Amino acid sequence: MATRLNPEEEAEIHGDVLEEVLSHVSSVDLVSASHVSKRWRGSVSSSLRHNNPPKPWLLLHTQSTRSPHATVSYAYDPRSNVWITIRRPSIEYVSSLRSSAANLLYMLSPSSFSFSLDPLHSDWCAVDPPRVWRQDPVVARVGDSVVVAGGACYFELDPLAVEIYDLRARAWCTCESMPPNLKDSAASQWLSYAATNEKLIVVEKQTGLTHWFDPDTKSWSGPIVLNPSQPVRSYHIGCSGGRLIVIGICPIENAESVKVWRIGENDFSFEEIGEMPEEFVTGLKSSWEEITIDIRVAGNLVYVYNSSEAEELVACELVGGGRCRWWKVRNVVAREGLISKTSVFACSEVGIGELQRAMTMKKWRFEVVQ
Repeated sequence: MATRLNPEEEAEIHGDVLEEVLSHVSSVDLVSASHVSKRWRGSVSSSLRHNNPPKPWLLLHTQSTRSPHATVSYAYDPRSNVWITIRRPSIEYVSSLRSSAANLLYMLSPSSFSFSLDPLHSDWCAVDPPRVWRQDPVVARVGDSVVVAGGACYFELDPLAVEIYDLRARAWCTCESMPPNLKDSAASQWLSYAATNEKLIVVEKQTGLTHWFDPDTKSWSGPIVLNPSQPVRSYHIGCSGGRLIVIGICPIENAESVKVWRIGENDFSFEEIGEMPEEFVTGLKSSWEEITIDIRVAGNLVYVYNSSEAEELVACELVGGGRCRWWKVRNVVAREGLISKTSVFACSEVGIGELQRAMTMKKWRFEVVQ
């Protein structure tokens, strides 16, 4: 954490000037600034509202493949355009760390299901595993439920089994299985999915076949087939501002483009709102010259990356008026030469309150990477 600001500077810098200065200060250093005085705390708050508002962080966690499977955490803060090393205790190991549906992290073993839902993944909940053993399920929080769907091992009687963990009752219950037409793709590697407070939407990446699940009724609806009126090789969905968006890989002659659509709330109509610059698309290609992407979405930010070789990411800010702002993000782990198959990404809206809690109650340290 940066050196604390001098309280005597309050007499020299104040009002609009102070707010403008604070707009150039990294988010982690604003925690210290807010402790200088009541006036500074008000200026921090005002600057965050008007001058340079917070933007969703990209969280990166790496897990060692060797015992004790220590984890190291990083964060990219787009407001300050910096990477931050998070000095925190290692996440208690249960099994391989996985990320799901924007901000949910989890570990699943035959004896335990451990998951974290808060923005910085500081709190973990360990519960009994679902009844059906799974290797690659869809896992997402929907309201007060954590949904675990599909991904069952071949020896299970029902590979489409769905169970939900009720966060209030702290108990599992069995639900209607996934639709039969997803039998050959009922695993997270074949599906893209997004969660709202009311439902889980799943899309077959290759075909656009779409179903949605309601935890209250414990039932599935659909199908519909996403139709952007042009060829799409791979569909990826997320929720931004309460609306469903689609990131699609589109074949164009001898090349491919990556486009963004906003989906109609009632009719699943497509509104194209952006196309990734060609030079950014090139950076997403794998060593075998194929674009294979995954996305993480929170607020009005979408992070797009090659799921097999995430040396470089592309950020897309949905700025309104059907426009997008694009920029590249160099993976800090790649810069350190530590790219690992156990790296997982999440995306969440991190505020000063979450940072202050982590620093004061958890005793975490946040260090901007130079």
